[in-house]
Amino acid sequence: MNKLIPLLIIAAFCLPTWGVSTKNLKYVDASTLTMVNKPQKDGPRLRRIDTDKYPDLTSRVRHYLNMPTGMAVKFRTNSPVIRAKWTTLDTLRHTNMASISEKGLDLYIKKDGKWLWAGFGNPKFRGTKHESTMINDMDTTMKECLVYLPTFMQLNSLEIGVTPDSKIESCGEIKRAPVVAMGSSYTHGSGTSRAGMAWPAQLSRLLGVDIANYGTSGQQKMEQFFADIICDTDADMFIFDCFSNPSPEEIHDRFVPFVKKIRTKHPKTPLVFLETVDREWKNFDLKKRKFENDKEQAAREEIAKVMKNDPNIYFFEPGLYTGSDHETSVDGTHPGDMGYQRAAINIAEKINATPALKKIIDAAKTAKCCK
Repeated sequence: MNKLIPLLIIAAFCLPTWGVSTKNLKYVDASTLTMVNKPQKDGPRLRRIDTDKYPDLTSRVRHYLNMPTGMAVKFRTNSPVIRAKWTTLDTLRHTNMASISEKGLDLYIKKDGKWLWAGFGNPKFRGTKHESTMINDMDTTMKECLVYLPTFMQLNSLEIGVTPDSKIESCGEIKRAPVVAMGSSYTHGSGTSRAGMAWPAQLSRLLGVDIANYGTSGQQKMEQFFADIICDTDADMFIFDCFSNPSPEEIHDRFVPFVKKIRTKHPKTPLVFLETVDREWKNFDLKKRKFENDKEQAAREEIAKVMKNDPNIYFFEPGLYTGSDHETSVDGTHPGDMGYQRAAINIAEKINATPALKKIIDAAKTAKCCK
């Protein structure tokens, strides 16, 4: 009987606490917790970079880079409930994506060493102040949690709520992402249902390493300020979706100078370039089909020039592969969650099949955040 007492005590702590009230919770400023997938450490905690460092940015690019796209808050807690309060800008909704992705939160909890979806923060349809319970009625064992921040909305504040008697712990300071992705709306996550479903986030979970997201919807045309941002960003590998937005002429004019600028600060860091997604809008529109085909040809020609003398440049063809069934598009241009999943799987397979890139991923896995 004496041997059973410790087991009964442990079991009592692990039992779910049904109907936990969400009133009188204690709230912690999320900016004091661990921030992951923040590509540059300086600047506001809830923004990807300090945009004031780059005076040449267009107003639209500045607007997008002030969003926390791809970033997440990581912490440990034994609370049976996790709730959030957050404030955002109040802007018009995108018609091709869910509001949960646009300005909501996306919660994952680690189970058996892997991130498992657990809940979401449901934003108000209109307004700037949001409050939502992401998960309730859990057991009270310590859990490692990851909350993805809004995809397409500037986040001004975020608080995480837990029960008064529970613990909530940071996992350390801002954690450097070993891989950084830069690109168009495909990288930004347009068309997704949740913030954790853009291909860099899905690729991060597939590979088991943090991946920062420099997606700027519709704006990535290889301007020199994008190269400047990469020059100021520390990573072991950069992945580029830079052939989706520019015209064939812009690809020919800008690609080589874009790479040349990056190489002034990252002379040997692997640069992975992705062939653009195969847009569905060219199925019957002959003008758009020619435009897309010309872009693809321009990308192949320009990438060949830089790969000739640089062994650390790679071209994934296909890159943003969404399948051959033509059923993943939300609006003819952007894929939904399934399309992004296929793209992430394709990129992961190609990275794992390239020894030099796989070596980087394997090394990054040894760096743990929460112990």
